[in-house]
Amino acid sequence: MAAVAAQYRMSLCLSKEGDARFMGHLDLLRLMERSLRRSGLPLQHTNGFNPRIKLCFADALPVGTASSGEWLTVILNEDLAPDVVRARLAQALPSGMVVVDAVRGAAPLGDGPVRYRLDIVSGAESAADALAELLARDEYTVTDPRRGRTVDVRSQLVSWSAHDDHVVVDLVAVNGRPPRPAPLVLALCEIAGLHPGEVPRFGVCTKQLSVERRHGDRPWQDADEDH
Repeated sequence: MAAVAAQYRMSLCLSKEGDARFMGHLDLLRLMERSLRRSGLPLQHTNGFNPRIKLCFADALPVGTASSGEWLTVILNEDLAPDVVRARLAQALPSGMVVVDAVRGAAPLGDGPVRYRLDIVSGAESAADALAELLARDEYTVTDPRRGRTVDVRSQLVSWSAHDDHVVVDLVAVNGRPPRPAPLVLALCEIAGLHPGEVPRFGVCTKQLSVERRHGDRPWQDADEDH
């Protein structure tokens, strides 16, 4: 019987900025496969006639949305330090993709709200007023422009803060569906349009990486306790 190869799970946190935010999830998967191969890391592959790198993203980011940290898990054949993995992958990534962190074991994902930063091109005051009005309502439904189904935006919004050129919102999943920023933006424009004044124009939307989702390096014994 052939010996079973050692498996070392490594989770990588990658930011997606600039033009890279327009890549779809499948395009991002192909890009990461090429980048991981170029890095020369000792990666495990699937079996069969067309072996592929074993990798898995924690979530699929909507097209056009930037992120300050998306988690990707790979399996290594060797026990490498996270700093080594991070440095080797950083050299192989294209513009717009940056390695934020590398940790042993499973990705440190939380169950709390997902935070988004919504840049505002114009109408910051009306955007803040619309957010306050939305939070005061019991519900507010819109049709998701991407999926064509009705979404209760109010049930997803748990908190927000307004700034000079952007707003920060915390959204939660409802009925098992991960929150997306597009329905919220649509709702804010609709609510602002009900009142005199400028309807806000939004720019780049960036998914934020919360501090508690980074847990640094851990020995493999501790990492294995996650499973």
